[in-house]
Amino acid sequence: MKKNAFNLASLRARPNLAVNMSKKRADGNGVMIMGNLTGRPLLLAFAGLMAFVAIWYRMIGGAGPAGGSGVSPAENVPVKCVGTVDEIQNIKSGKALVLSNVRMMNTDSEKSISCEKILIYDGSKQNLFDKSRKGNAIECTGSYSSFERAGNPGEFDEFAYYGSRNIGGRVFADSYAVRDDRYDFLQNVLDEFRQKMAERLFEVMEEDDAGLMCAMLLGEKAYLPDEEKELYQRMGIGHMLVISGLHISLLGAGLFFFLRSFVMPMKQAVILTVVFLLAYGKFTGFELAASRAVLMMCCALFARYAGRCYDPLSALSLSGIITLIQEPEQLFQCGFLLSYTAVSGILLFAPVMERAKIKNKLAQAFFSSASVSAVTLPIMLWFYNEICPYSIFVNMIVLPFLSLLIGVGALGGIFSLFCPAGGALLLETAHCILRFYEMACRIVSQFPYSNVVTGRPPFWCVVLYYIILISAACCYLRWEGGKRRWSLAIGAAALCVCLFFFRPSFEFLYAQLDVGQGDCACVFYKDKTYLIDAGSSSESEIGKYTVRKFLKFYGRRRIDAVFVSHSDADHTNGIVEMAKHQRDWGIPVDRAILPAVGKRDENYETLVRTFACYDVPVYYMKKGDIFREEEFALSCLHPYPEYGWESENDYSLTLDLSYRELRILCTGDLEESGEKEIVESGMLSKNGYDVLKVGHHGSKTSSSDAFLQAASPEYALISAGKNNRYGHPAEATLDRLGMAGAKIFSTIERGAVMIEEGNRVSCWR
Repeated sequence: MKKNAFNLASLRARPNLAVNMSKKRADGNGVMIMGNLTGRPLLLAFAGLMAFVAIWYRMIGGAGPAGGSGVSPAENVPVKCVGTVDEIQNIKSGKALVLSNVRMMNTDSEKSISCEKILIYDGSKQNLFDKSRKGNAIECTGSYSSFERAGNPGEFDEFAYYGSRNIGGRVFADSYAVRDDRYDFLQNVLDEFRQKMAERLFEVMEEDDAGLMCAMLLGEKAYLPDEEKELYQRMGIGHMLVISGLHISLLGAGLFFFLRSFVMPMKQAVILTVVFLLAYGKFTGFELAASRAVLMMCCALFARYAGRCYDPLSALSLSGIITLIQEPEQLFQCGFLLSYTAVSGILLFAPVMERAKIKNKLAQAFFSSASVSAVTLPIMLWFYNEICPYSIFVNMIVLPFLSLLIGVGALGGIFSLFCPAGGALLLETAHCILRFYEMACRIVSQFPYSNVVTGRPPFWCVVLYYIILISAACCYLRWEGGKRRWSLAIGAAALCVCLFFFRPSFEFLYAQLDVGQGDCACVFYKDKTYLIDAGSSSESEIGKYTVRKFLKFYGRRRIDAVFVSHSDADHTNGIVEMAKHQRDWGIPVDRAILPAVGKRDENYETLVRTFACYDVPVYYMKKGDIFREEEFALSCLHPYPEYGWESENDYSLTLDLSYRELRILCTGDLEESGEKEIVESGMLSKNGYDVLKVGHHGSKTSSSDAFLQAASPEYALISAGKNNRYGHPAEATLDRLGMAGAKIFSTIERGAVMIEEGNRVSCWR
């Protein structure tokens, strides 16, 4: 082994690397060697472990891309549980605990419930956990629920997320008692120090600045301001808001350089730096990216200590093996994939930069940022379904100031504990840098195409992308002269085609989304997108977390029209949200279409004014009107201006949706009197309907026998929330639908229900 291969100067020059790049070049055949790959048992073991985990979870239907929960979800089960406090989380409503070594029993059936870890919230709202410490053995009683799969495409999947951390469910605790008050002394000292620093940051800084610094320095994300978080993520610099390799390398390399240069000999500096890194990792909670960076940095420092050659790929592989052995489902999480592919991209494409003989510092920074973006692009599109084309340049603008921001933030935070005025003075520099970051992001966000919605690429495109990317790099290393330039040009063109020209497309799709106790249907016809209602009374911000993400998942960049059945909030609040944020989210709403009624209720008038406020043109539709787009048509069956409604539900815009041979009947919250009006008008299809969107969430006052007999649906879709207070869908309605011969699909159990041409029905859950 070569000695003295660890180059601290290189580490300082590239602080975004937790490690020094290998100096080995590509061989004459153009293979990126960095040593012989087959001679790296850790790398081979890591690759084999990833393949095994992927195949295993694919076979058993686990957390992988096509997996299912495999168990029936538990809901509000009374339990008594005992466990050890493993983690204390700050949340907006107080504190939450993660328990390990859990023993839990259903107090009704006295049967045990198997869970490795459990998440506990304070269900009593009496600050039960204020005196909890990590390591305490506790006992609590409360209501247990398991996590659920996402109900809609693009939605956050809490089952997969918490499953990747081995957390099997949550308990809302009614009572809480400490059975053993022994605790982890070091961890609790660090936790108290972190809490004290967070409090002091909020005392001496503006609230938004303090929230950002708490995330960057302390790993405390509960205080992140939503607007800034959203802005950073859209501009491609969201990685700055978590404790990552960038932060660890800045702190670790900076401390080692200072100690080695001014304080002590090299070996003592290595030991002290390693101790600091481990303590800092424990201090911030050892998030995944931080754990990887700390381990790689420690490996690099010990190689320096031993005078050995440091192999970053082996260190990366060792970190990945440890992570997957402990939490195998991390393989399917965005954080794991982004963290490991970003570092892999830097390491594997270092020979390309060396072969290109790039000497200019600005060009080196651009190439490093571009290589990370190129390697992580498929993962970003898979999980976020959109990109900022300018993110490479935004990173080049903001990253040079990050070391100063972290440095003055850490010093200012510590100094403010002893001298608040002095700490506040130091933190003014951090405030200026954060305002510069915000200004740069907002300016870039105004550029044309600053946010490009692409949709989730097919899995085969992702695989093909990586094959092309690696092949282009190998060809560049192998060929000479003009061939090398051609390899880059052809590779870049092929990569763009691979990811951006294979976005999800449909001739026709009707999707009844899972919005809890509410209603929302989305219709795709070729490149057109239409909504029929969007609202919920049980889920908050469904425009942001459901409708918007659904549209992005399928690469939809605008809403061509919104058909509003009536003015109730559980059908409209998501529409209002989409209209309000149409510019920020990059999904404009072209027009809103409301039922034409002579008598208008107050909510109706408010809705019209709201659309006008957000520059959404309003049109009106009455019985007999037809909205047509080639083979797609929406015919209005109800209401008409003279209709004398008594309940707002009864003027619901009722639409006959047709595409070729497919017929769908959408009824809003229509009740029996409105149904009778439609039946007597004779406007229902004589051949019946393939699909009925059941009126009023399956209420017993809707879906009368006469109406069902006239509509004669093959499928019935019910949109309702789990355990809703109205008892929807009513047993009487389900019985009537069954008697009518309709096959029932409810969003409660099935999540989003999708209908394509040919009556092809699929459910997201």
